[in-house]
Amino acid sequence: MKKHLQLTALFILVALTGMAQSKSGSFSKGDNLFNIGVGIGSPFFGSGYTSSLPVNPSISYERGVSNAISVGGQLSYASSKYEGFNNSYSFKQNAIYIGARGSYHFNELLNVDPKFDLYGGASLGYVAVSVSDNQGSYEGTASGMGFGLYAGGKYYLKSSTALYAELGYQSLSFLNVGIAFKF
Repeated sequence: MKKHLQLTALFILVALTGMAQSKSGSFSKGDNLFNIGVGIGSPFFGSGYTSSLPVNPSISYERGVSNAISVGGQLSYASSKYEGFNNSYSFKQNAIYIGARGSYHFNELLNVDPKFDLYGGASLGYVAVSVSDNQGSYEGTASGMGFGLYAGGKYYLKSSTALYAELGYQSLSFLNVGIAFKF
């Protein structure tokens, strides 16, 4: 699975790079980026689990500190449920990720079309998890450090609105997709 994700990320980067045409205008110093999306493919929950929500909601904010670097924060949520034999036993898990993130935007380096914003980045934060079962025999909470590495791209529909996708390990999801606003 890991090899498939790496190949997919490479394919997306190569395909988007091939669309490069003119000087970049999609990301600059001082830009504020607000992303609202959903995570798909959680590494957090095991085999046999179903998602309590069909996707993992996520929001993030970044501010351009240079024409190539942005920093900000991220908040993500994931929930799953395991149903045992004949639905007589169920086990639920919930997780929240709060972290800092930073991205490097390749637009000037690759001379990307202004409608595109290609970037890669990392996040580091805190994950809080709660678990419980329907028989009251197991309940608890735990927390620890969470991290992420991702490659992403935005396609601007307007100068301030874009669709985005980020592929990589981001603590609660392998793929995040959604809408981004620049202001």
